[in-house]
Amino acid sequence: MRQTGELVDWNDDRGFGFIRAASGAKIFVHISAIAPTNGATRPRIGDRLSFDTAPGRDGRPSATHAMITGANPAPTTGGRQRGGPQRSVSGRRLAWRFTLALSITGLVALASALHPALVVLAGVYCVMSLVSLVLYYSDKQRAEANQWRISEATLHGVDLVGGIIGGLVAQELFRHKTAKREFIAVTVLIAIVHLLVLAALASGQLDLATILDAIGL
Repeated sequence: MRQTGELVDWNDDRGFGFIRAASGAKIFVHISAIAPTNGATRPRIGDRLSFDTAPGRDGRPSATHAMITGANPAPTTGGRQRGGPQRSVSGRRLAWRFTLALSITGLVALASALHPALVVLAGVYCVMSLVSLVLYYSDKQRAEANQWRISEATLHGVDLVGGIIGGLVAQELFRHKTAKREFIAVTVLIAIVHLLVLAALASGQLDLATILDAIGL
């Protein structure tokens, strides 16, 4: 029999949560069981859903053929919304990514202006940042479609070899990879490495040949 309820717990990164049914029961729901709805975005805490139920892998009831019955409201504070930061706090929580991206961009421009030989480095940052932006966007789309994901090691690797500007911008624009602390920590570490290396290049304390020799190029 068709039931209705409210989404009271949702992990956006992992794509599952729990619905509080009208009967009071707490029903597991996976993103793959939620049909696309016109005007609705990703599930959010506070959404009203209609759904059927069937035994899950553990034998407990799980939602099937679920549908968000209307446009998603703003996330509430009555449940746990993990993996999808609220836009109301994103200005405070996520703006640092843009600040880091702008700082790195400024140092790339400064180093290239002071040392014309480093213009090629600016080109590398442009190309790799575009690659990183595309990879983050693709991974976000795959997450929403419950498809095979791009590994975090790949995302970090591209950021490390010059894609960090695009990676930071993509995280902010797509609200992707902004909840997992381990991922954030590695991103910040990569950004700091770039800032230090670029500052050394701009000041003349380090030259590009030394870097290329260090990495075997």
